[in-house]
Amino acid sequence: MGDEVRADPAALAKLAGATLDASIELGDGWRGGQAALTVPAAAFGNLSAGQGAHRSHVAATEDGDTAVNRLVAVYEGDVDRLYRVAFAYQQADREAAERARRAGAGQGRAR
Repeated sequence: MGDEVRADPAALAKLAGATLDASIELGDGWRGGQAALTVPAAAFGNLSAGQGAHRSHVAATEDGDTAVNRLVAVYEGDVDRLYRVAFAYQQADREAAERARRAGAGQGRAR
């Protein structure tokens, strides 16, 4: 038989919880820092180069927002997949225990 892969459902569920916490912390941290990233156009001066720098700053902030939102979405997807894998292993363990119980009971009658 091939190599068997095993995982602890409780450990997977714990990892899913930690991943969810990381997702929340990342999203909250980004949203909480938005005010600090808001720089008025006047802070860049009144020359055309200053206005270009302001537009670049705004674009970079928007790109950061997109990137963080995508990372949060990836974390959330990972949480869902971790919980599904944990449940699948838990079900497999229950089914294996039930098969072993039935096999043991069947051997007891054969004697």
